[in-house]
Amino acid sequence: MKQGWQTLEVFLENCKSLPISPMLRLLLASDGSTTRSFNSLFLLPVRLELVSQYEMAVDGLQSSRLGVSRGEKAIERAVWLKVVERDKPERKLLYAVSTIPISHCKPDLYQELQIAQKPLGQIIEERGLATHRDCFKVACLPFPQVARGLALKEDTLFWARRYRLSISEEISVLIREVFSPGLSLSSS
Repeated sequence: MKQGWQTLEVFLENCKSLPISPMLRLLLASDGSTTRSFNSLFLLPVRLELVSQYEMAVDGLQSSRLGVSRGEKAIERAVWLKVVERDKPERKLLYAVSTIPISHCKPDLYQELQIAQKPLGQIIEERGLATHRDCFKVACLPFPQVARGLALKEDTLFWARRYRLSISEEISVLIREVFSPGLSLSSS
C-alpha cells in the first residue's frame, strides 16, 4: 500500500478504497492542531520528547516554500509527541520535524523553541496565535528513523503528512508529521 506524496484531495478520493481507520484519516486531513487532536482523543496531556534540534542553512526548495533566502538560518527540530498513562508504558503517537526560519522568530518565541519543552501546537495555542496551513501532502512511505524509534522493521510503512504552517502572517514553518501505526488499528 506504499503511496508517494499526494494532494489532500487525491488522498481523500483514494481513501474510498484504502483500509485506513477513520481516526487516522481525520488526523491526516485535519488542518487543526495535532496536539489538541491528541488531547481530545486520548484525554491525556501530550508530552514532547526532543530527538534533535539544531541550526541549519535553508536549501533552495525549503527557501521557496518558507519565503526566505537560500542559506538563511533555521531551526530544524525533530520530536516525538507521546502520551503517558499511569502504570503503563509511554505511547509514541507522532514523529514530527519542523523547519523554522530564525530571522522571522520573535525573541520570546525563539527562546521557547530553544527550551524545547512544549509541542509547537501548544506554544501557538498558549500565545493565541492565528494559523493557516497549506501545501498539504499525504503519503504512506517507509521512514527508517521513525521505525527505529518504535522498534519496528526499517521498511515499515507509515502514514505521514507535510504542510506549510503560517503563524500570525509573520512566520512560515515547514512541518512533516509521521503517525504511529498504532493509530490505524481501529476499523474503517
